[in-house]
Amino acid sequence: MIEYDDMASFRGQLQRGRGAAARRASNEPGAAEAVYECVVTDTRWDRQVEQRDSYLAGLVARLDLPLTPIEQHLSSYDGEDGEPVELALQVLALLPMVGRLDAVAVLRGYATDGPHWATALEAITDSGAMKLAAIWDGLADDVVAGHDDAQLADAIWCDMEPWTTFARSQPRVRRIIAQRKSGRARPYHRQETATVDTEDLIRLVASGGPERRWALEELGRRGDRIVLDFAEDSALRNAAGWIPGIPQALHHLGPAALPRARTWIAGDDNTLVELGERVVAEVGDRSDAPALLVALHRATAAGNWCAAELPARGLGRLKIREAATELMAAWEGTVHSLAREAFLEGLQGCAPHEADAVAVEGLDDCEPAVQERACEGVPDTAPVRSRLRELAGDPLTPEVHEAANTRLLLLTTGL
Repeated sequence: MIEYDDMASFRGQLQRGRGAAARRASNEPGAAEAVYECVVTDTRWDRQVEQRDSYLAGLVARLDLPLTPIEQHLSSYDGEDGEPVELALQVLALLPMVGRLDAVAVLRGYATDGPHWATALEAITDSGAMKLAAIWDGLADDVVAGHDDAQLADAIWCDMEPWTTFARSQPRVRRIIAQRKSGRARPYHRQETATVDTEDLIRLVASGGPERRWALEELGRRGDRIVLDFAEDSALRNAAGWIPGIPQALHHLGPAALPRARTWIAGDDNTLVELGERVVAEVGDRSDAPALLVALHRATAAGNWCAAELPARGLGRLKIREAATELMAAWEGTVHSLAREAFLEGLQGCAPHEADAVAVEGLDDCEPAVQERACEGVPDTAPVRSRLRELAGDPLTPEVHEAANTRLLLLTTGL
């Protein structure tokens, strides 16, 4: 369990990946130690969806930090789980993109001889470092030479880099991929759902099994209100109290789900309450604001940041000014960095003036999705234009280039 520092402190903001910490770092005593700590301990609340690699790599480069503490972390960790070295490897893989070529030897060495060499290869692939000759040239030879077939088979994913490229020059890799493909079952293609009769879809939902999710989604796509009855059927719920596919089906159903959703919110079935709140957040009107305010407060008070995202977006869509204070507190306090996109979106709808300062901070956020959202609504000032130009050419944030360029164009043309 991660212990986060106070949200107003530099360390607390850095742990959360906030732009405020990135802006403070150059003048903050102890910034180097705090950055190293976040690289080697990984303070992400949800590693599966949150990003820190480009954020921390940018700080390492900007502060011109030596790589020794990161090397020591990699060499000292010998556990079986690769997660504790994952972020450090991702940061190393990005540093050569901004001129830190001292990271190349560390990364290459770990990718060929490190205990979690496959994690290093994944970092190289995901970062785009495959394009750099200093990292890529001869890497396939070194990796294959250093591992037996069983080790390679454990690491290889068919039709994914770097293995598809490695296979061109490495017969052993090519053979393993061919064996995997020959034993792989035919994948199910979603377009086939369009040919399934509605009665058959209903039977699939009722019978359970892995097809239930896509059957529900298809029923919702067809506008069949039986989805609402399925949502109320507690016998269909899994051990977590949820019915996979129902949220997506309700989304497709749209306004047709609204009357029933409002009755769910007024009831005492927590699953239906949450489903109802999702519906009114997406398609409700201003009469639904009280329910969304309750949902936002309940989620943020409990630290249930994922649940807070939908009411935040809904309140912003409806321009409910009363939500601004809670949304600002959520922006500052959330430990789920990806949720800041929803909180910024909510603020931009509820309180555009207050959202301006948040958007400026968001340009330096750890999450590309937050940076993109910030680009779309950031105010026109000289420092903002300068930062947008930096983002438009930053090799660490390719996902943000288009949004930064688009905003610059709008600002310079006065559109």
